[in-house]
Amino acid sequence: MKFENPALVLGGHHIGLGVVRGLGRRGIDIYVVDDDRFSVAFKSKYCKIAVFFPRPWDQQRMTLLLKDIANKTTKRLVVYPLNDMDTLTLSRVKDNLRDDFHFVVGDPEATETLVNKIKFYHALERSKIEYPKTFFPKDLNDVRQLSKSISYPVFVRPAITELFIRAFGYRKGFVANSPEELVKYFRLATSRKIEVMFQEITPGPPNNSIQLEGYFKKNSGFIGIFARQRLRIWPPNFGNTTLCVSISPSQFNVEVKKITDFLKNIGYNGLASAELKKDARDGKYKLFEINARPWLHFWLSASCGIDILFLSYLDAVGEKIEYKQKYVTGLKSLDFWSDIPASVKMILENDLTFRRWLSSLVRVKRFLYFDKTDPLPFIYTFYQRLKVASGETLPLIRQSLDG
Repeated sequence: MKFENPALVLGGHHIGLGVVRGLGRRGIDIYVVDDDRFSVAFKSKYCKIAVFFPRPWDQQRMTLLLKDIANKTTKRLVVYPLNDMDTLTLSRVKDNLRDDFHFVVGDPEATETLVNKIKFYHALERSKIEYPKTFFPKDLNDVRQLSKSISYPVFVRPAITELFIRAFGYRKGFVANSPEELVKYFRLATSRKIEVMFQEITPGPPNNSIQLEGYFKKNSGFIGIFARQRLRIWPPNFGNTTLCVSISPSQFNVEVKKITDFLKNIGYNGLASAELKKDARDGKYKLFEINARPWLHFWLSASCGIDILFLSYLDAVGEKIEYKQKYVTGLKSLDFWSDIPASVKMILENDLTFRRWLSSLVRVKRFLYFDKTDPLPFIYTFYQRLKVASGETLPLIRQSLDG
């Protein structure tokens, strides 16, 4: 089936590649905009048009970009942002662009509640939803007082992760092991104008973490709900999932209802992925975050029979969609490159045997980069890694919107 409305993907890293493939397989034309000339998503056979557009993508530049695209096509595109700041920016400019685009992002206030973790945890507190014990220092005096009573190690977590990554590289926060480190990291973060909080580290293995995911309509709730369990993670403690498996959401009905009520209360509409972890101390699930845009391993749901991304597209263009919940469980998604060090570490620490590692790869249906029907991104990524290791770079062949 051919769809009239192309999808515009704002960003082209591995999650962008997943969006390109997920919608491209459905016969949807895909346009990709990225600030990386060597974007892996540009290499997918499903990427019809690739555009390099330097950052920053603030509200003014985002509006200029989208208006320029609208002027060069007669088709009304469905826009997918891939990181938190682009999602928040898009939520703030979308009202002026509705005649030319369809959007799958929420309204500004609801989106900011999910993106800004300080606002998010305060909203959870009002809704009486459990989350990891967290402190919100206002200034250095607060930090010094807290440093005397807080338990270590403690996670120094940014309010907006994307801003932290831009300032300090790809990491989600700092781990402070002493009062001196707590003060040091607070000063370092605030020197870059980044708000932070102090959060206890929830004990328990990676498989204590689950994701509850779906497309959420504020007037009716989730249009499909999908659950997966984390099996391995890299880097340790605060990294990304390297291997996960689909599970039934029926065992998490209480958590699903809480999240549904919460999203309704804040008036959210859009993609949603809630991360929870069972606390090894009390057996309760604590809510860490709800992503308001496509996330890592979202593509597993499609292999299981409930394509969350496609549901969001259908709703955006006004197609009728029905609630779905039944799907295949026990299927897995793997980030091969990152799973190697994660597995090696677990084997060396006697948390994993070689035989169990081999058996854990059974029923892997989706990979971060590899896809036999779309092999070039994987080949390109592998080749790029070799070139980077040797100090070389790769040329980029790209199209403009003018063809």
